Amino acid sequence: MDATSAPEKPLTKKDKAGIVAEVRKNLQHAWDYDRDNRREAAIDLQFLAGDQWPEQVRIERERDKRPMLTINKLPQFVRQVTNDLRQADLAIKTSPVVNRSDPELSRIYNGIIRQIQYQSSATHVYAGAAEHQVACGIGWFRITTEYTDDTTFDQEIRIKGIPNPLSVYCDPASVEIDRSDAKWLVVTSELPVQGFKEEYPDAAVAEIEAPSDYTSSLHWFSEDTVRIAEYWRKKPKKMTLVQTPEGEAIDVTDIKPAMRQLMGIDQMKQRIVDGHEVEMFLVSGAEILGGPYAWAGKHIPIVPVMGA
Repeated sequence: MDATSAPEKPLTKKDKAGIVAEVRKNLQHAWDYDRDNRREAAIDLQFLAGDQWPEQVRIERERDKRPMLTINKLPQFVRQVTNDLRQADLAIKTSPVVNRSDPELSRIYNGIIRQIQYQSSATHVYAGAAEHQVACGIGWFRITTEYTDDTTFDQEIRIKGIPNPLSVYCDPASVEIDRSDAKWLVVTSELPVQGFKEEYPDAAVAEIEAPSDYTSSLHWFSEDTVRIAEYWRKKPKKMTLVQTPEGEAIDVTDIKPAMRQLMGIDQMKQRIVDGHEVEMFLVSGAEILGGPYAWAGKHIPIVPVMGA
């Protein structure tokens, strides 16, 4: 994500330690909560890829030097579902409601969204998420921003796929089908140790402990790899809304007193809201590697595609 923002004040050592502990606790909680589903999903993906022989039978046949042929018929049944989704040309669209200006505004929004989807090759992103949805029950994609060029500050919205659906760990307390009520979400990846050292030369690999038992907890470090986590969370924030004479509600939380007086905000109808802002940290098992990065939206920009 290229949209970055420095914190209002630098994080203290205690703050950083608390965030790392929070990430570790939440990630372990999500892994424990969904462990059985993840195990079954991994088996489904392996089976779809052609790894269909039972382990004990495989060992016996390898020992006896007997052949193991696999006639993988499963992909054709997956394609029967996903090909229909590809042909449907799925796309995000807006619909006007009752205001007279809504049809024109909707047309403008649809044009912007259509351009974002075209530049993102979004049809392939949606198809990839659908493949995972059918194959193992869930797929994911993300909304992100990128600088248009190395010599500018202009940014554009992009829709990108998440290649490994099992790399995403969501707040188990969320109940909405789109996980919009999740208070946090983690996207993990594993880097080779050497690659980690090259990309994060100031990070201390030695401080990331290796687990004694790989089956009872989610490991952050092994002999070959280091786990990196994008930790997205909603940070509570008190918001002040005012209603303009035209009936529009605007957020004036961060407007300075002089500007408030100039705008006549104190004479407008006001409302205090328990809102939040979205931020992301990049974390190893021992320290913060980057962040906090502020996200402009009110939702965590990781979107699930749920299977039936």
